[in-house]
Amino acid sequence: MNTHQLLESGFAFDYDHISLIPRVVSTLQHRSDAQSEVSFGPCRLRLPLIGSPMSDVCGTEMCRVLDQEGALGILHRFQTVNSQKQAFAKTYGEENIHAAGAAIGVTDNYQEQFQTLYTEGCRLFCLDTANGAHQQVEKAITWLRSQAPDVFLIAGNVASAETFLWLEQQGVDAIRVGIAGGSVCETRTETGVFVPTPYAVAEAVSVRQRALIIGDGGVRNPADFCKLLALGADAVMLGSALAGTKEAPGQVVMAEGKQYKIMRGSASFSVQQQGGNETPEYVEGTETLVPYRGTVTAVLHRYMAGLRSSMSYMNARSLEDYRRNASFVHLR
Repeated sequence: MNTHQLLESGFAFDYDHISLIPRVVSTLQHRSDAQSEVSFGPCRLRLPLIGSPMSDVCGTEMCRVLDQEGALGILHRFQTVNSQKQAFAKTYGEENIHAAGAAIGVTDNYQEQFQTLYTEGCRLFCLDTANGAHQQVEKAITWLRSQAPDVFLIAGNVASAETFLWLEQQGVDAIRVGIAGGSVCETRTETGVFVPTPYAVAEAVSVRQRALIIGDGGVRNPADFCKLLALGADAVMLGSALAGTKEAPGQVVMAEGKQYKIMRGSASFSVQQQGGNETPEYVEGTETLVPYRGTVTAVLHRYMAGLRSSMSYMNARSLEDYRRNASFVHLR
C-alpha cells in the first residue's frame, strides 16, 4: 500500500499500525550509498531531523551539536527576549554553524522577539503554538512577512488536510504536522483532540501544494522516524528522543541510584511560568523524568544508520527514491 491507499482504508493509523515492506530488489552495495540530504530553507540537512523548540530539548549546546551532525536545532522561546538573544548569538556566532533557527510565539511580545532575533542574524523562525489553524497565527504571519519577507517561516501545529491547506495558503514555508502525539503532551486527555502523527502526515501529503511537511509528535525510535519520511514528510521533529542527553538543557538528577533529566511539555505548568505566565489557567503538558542517555551524537548516528538501512531495503539512493519505492502493510 502507498500513502494514498493507506488513507483510502479509512483507518486513522498510528506508528504501530503500519510497517514498511520491501517490494523492490535493492541495488545498493552498502547503506552509505543512501543519501538522506534535504534542502530546508537556508540550509541543506544531511539528516532530515529537527530538534523540537522545547525548553528541555533545544538550548544552545543542542542546536550546535545538531548543526554539526547535519540536522537542525530550533532555540526554544520559553525565556526572556534578552536571554534568547544571547543564546542565539552564542550559537550563531560559532564557527562552522551553517544555520540556526529560533522559536517565537504569536501573542504578547512576539514582535519584539522577532525584531531582536532578526537583528542578530536569525533568518529561520518557528511560530511555536499548539494550534496552528488560528487567526492569531494568520495575523502573526502577515505582520512578519511585512517586516522581513526574506525569512524562512515554520508554523503549526495542524493535523488535518483542511487546516494544512489553510496554513499553507497563509504563505509559510514549512508546516509542523501532528497534534497531541508527544510523550509529554496531555492535549489528548484534557481536550479529546488527537490525531496520530503518521495519519496526519499522510493527509497533509495528499493536499500539499508547496510547503514542506515536518512530521512532529510521538517518534520513539528510528523506525517511527523512517515511517514518517516514507509517508512523505520532508523532515521529522524530535522532542523526547533527544531529551535526557548531555546536550539537552538542565542538570542530571539522581533518583533511586539512576541518572535522569527532567522532560516537560511546552504547555506544562512550570514551562508556562518560565515563559512569563505566572498563573497558567490551563495545563496541557506533563513533567516527567527521562533516563540520562549520554551524548546526543550517539542518538543521531543511530537515527541516520536506521534511515540509511531502511532506504537500502527500498532501493533508495535519495529520499525521493525512498518515498517513491516505499510500500506499507497494515498491522491491525
